[in-house]
Amino acid sequence: MKNETRPFVLGKLWPLLSQHWFKIGLVFLALYAFLNKDLSFNINIQAPNSPATQPLEEHQSRRQVRKETLTDNGDLQAQSTNRFNFLPSWGTDDSKYLILQLNRLEEKQIDQFIQRFAHVAEAEQEKFGIPASIILAHSLLYSQAGQHPLISHGNNYFGLPCTDDWQGQTQDGEKSVCLRRYDNAWMSFRDHSLYYTTGQHANLRQLKGKSYQAWAKALEESPNNKIKRLAEQLIELIDKFQLEQYDV
Repeated sequence: MKNETRPFVLGKLWPLLSQHWFKIGLVFLALYAFLNKDLSFNINIQAPNSPATQPLEEHQSRRQVRKETLTDNGDLQAQSTNRFNFLPSWGTDDSKYLILQLNRLEEKQIDQFIQRFAHVAEAEQEKFGIPASIILAHSLLYSQAGQHPLISHGNNYFGLPCTDDWQGQTQDGEKSVCLRRYDNAWMSFRDHSLYYTTGQHANLRQLKGKSYQAWAKALEESPNNKIKRLAEQLIELIDKFQLEQYDV
């Protein structure tokens, strides 16, 4: 009985299928596409690690690492390629900043500076009474052994500021501070001697023949000095590089 029913059913359905096969095919394709999309959607929702978010997180992580690396390398590069971009401005109140920067130089550079100006400092001491050790230490500190950018622009080895009675050349220092300008290094050393033995510093003449410690303290107490613990820094340089040997 069951075998007789099957041909009967197929016989009834066949004309219907043959007549509407195209529409039925479209229905099946639509149903297949819907079921396949729904299945993919469910799989993506249930997946514990979404492949779409993982690359984004990795990208953010790499970007953060790159940022930190650039920051670190940037600092190192600034120190190695442009050493004096971070030099302190003349007139800073940081008590140890100038000497810390100077100590970063090679001792060979400092020794060459001392040898270059030792005789000049001795000649200035003989004429004005300022110890050669003080002159050398003062110029070392302010000019950073001649490496400060403003030295090449104006030969001001002591950071001497413009004053009301100054009629010479001028240059702009950091923060637009007016500084004296000279044609050569010797003029800077001579003006340093005049600056600290005349005018408001005329009383320092009485220190002629006194120790470099006394002069270091006097320079620190100068009305125009803005470097805290200047005397300590000068004495440290004199002792470290044995500058007292040039005192005559």
